[in-house]
Amino acid sequence: MTKAEARKYYRNLRKQFSREEVNNLSAQIFNQLKQIDFTSAQTFHIFLPIEKNNEINTYPIIDWLFQQHKNVVLPLVVGDDMINCEVKKGFETQLNSLQIPEPIHYKEIDSTEIDVILIPLFVADKKGNRVGYGGGYYDTFLAKCKPESKKIGLTYFKPIDTIEDAYLGDFPLDSCITPEGITSF
Repeated sequence: MTKAEARKYYRNLRKQFSREEVNNLSAQIFNQLKQIDFTSAQTFHIFLPIEKNNEINTYPIIDWLFQQHKNVVLPLVVGDDMINCEVKKGFETQLNSLQIPEPIHYKEIDSTEIDVILIPLFVADKKGNRVGYGGGYYDTFLAKCKPESKKIGLTYFKPIDTIEDAYLGDFPLDSCITPEGITSF
């Protein structure tokens, strides 16, 4: 399957989820995530869900990270770049023109300060190659992160055999979390 085929197929599957299914599957993903030992990690990059796209509800994960006294960093697209916005518990957001929630008050930090990156995606393959929206923002961002940062994909769907058009500029995941479990690559 190519990235375009996977993007179309899994976007359509995700569109069919009810709000209740999104919340239930998101809770299962969160429960899987809590099984990972993050004691040595302090700073977490995590996305906010675009509700109209039935993205994974990450707000419970964010609340849990704050309870664990972790630093929470949210992405913000500025022009062709994505910046890292460290937020505090109780942060506020606003929807941009694409209905993407963005933090209002934040401190910008460098990508090299991030220990764990929780990445949105449609699906991954069994080598850790990922299919996202195709804008390239995460590839550009991941190139700036320290090599030892853990790259963890969050998706509703288990990995497929192969993404035929994965290329060298792609940054593969270290692991992928689905409602069914955790796959390490």
